[in-house]
Amino acid sequence: MGPGHACGAALALRESDRIAVGVLGDGDYLMGVQALWTAARYSIPLIAIVSNNRSYFNDEVHQQKVAEIRGRDVSRKWVGQRIDDPAPDLAALARAQGLEGLGPITRPSELRAALTEALRLYRAGRAVVIDVVVETGYSPAMAAGLARDA
Repeated sequence: MGPGHACGAALALRESDRIAVGVLGDGDYLMGVQALWTAARYSIPLIAIVSNNRSYFNDEVHQQKVAEIRGRDVSRKWVGQRIDDPAPDLAALARAQGLEGLGPITRPSELRAALTEALRLYRAGRAVVIDVVVETGYSPAMAAGLARDA
């Protein structure tokens, strides 16, 4: 889901005892991060975990399929799709909207502490983004499913 959905779900849950957690892709996050400003402006607590594979990877899969159909080199499927070199500071973008920003989390051993801190901030009424760097790519089965013929 995207940042707007995360904010809307958090608004709907604000008066409940449920914790509003959204898992966002890095591409959706980058395209809609300004929607999270609403959470800061209206004090809507939420936790957004960004699964950051540093790529618009669905589009990499698509570009590979198109290259195969056209008999072109698939090794360049990443061109225009990778979000790296330099990698955007996703936690800083959260802070720029008035939220708390944690990360980037690059080692699994760092994740528990980040989640604990995010929960503490959430319970204090804050909106939090955690940037979690994950491996670029999908499982072969998922990539095949995305690129299969209709």
